Amino acid sequence: MQGLDIGANDYMTKPFAIEELLARIRAVLRAHKPAEPAADGEILVTRDLVMYPERYEVKVKGEPVELTKKEYQLLEYLLRNKRTVLSRDQILSTVWGYDYIGDTNVVDVYIRYLRAKIDERFGEKYIHTMRGVGYVIKD
Repeated sequence: MQGLDIGANDYMTKPFAIEELLARIRAVLRAHKPAEPAADGEILVTRDLVMYPERYEVKVKGEPVELTKKEYQLLEYLLRNKRTVLSRDQILSTVWGYDYIGDTNVVDVYIRYLRAKIDERFGEKYIHTMRGVGYVIKD
């Protein structure tokens, strides 16, 4: 592919699993895909939690909430899929990317960070755990 910079660490040795190859291809394509701008004035809302994606801003009950980039991406993914239970694998693939190598425990850790900054701080539960399935934001 013209214009794609492939480094020395991007080569795979044989034999390899086709799933890994596809995951790496998706990761390279995603990395070089132009970002789609957020719709003007787009707002994601659930109860008193409001996210302004184009401003990279989150407020709960009118108070700003400071989030890291990864916490923000995770919360945005959950809000965009409100009322849909998302598995750890779905969250890993979307938020961390197909090329993420590590434990799915990272999702649980970041959910805990979000709960501390949002649920516990404001005394209201936004992020729910569906045991054995994943996580969901409910209205």
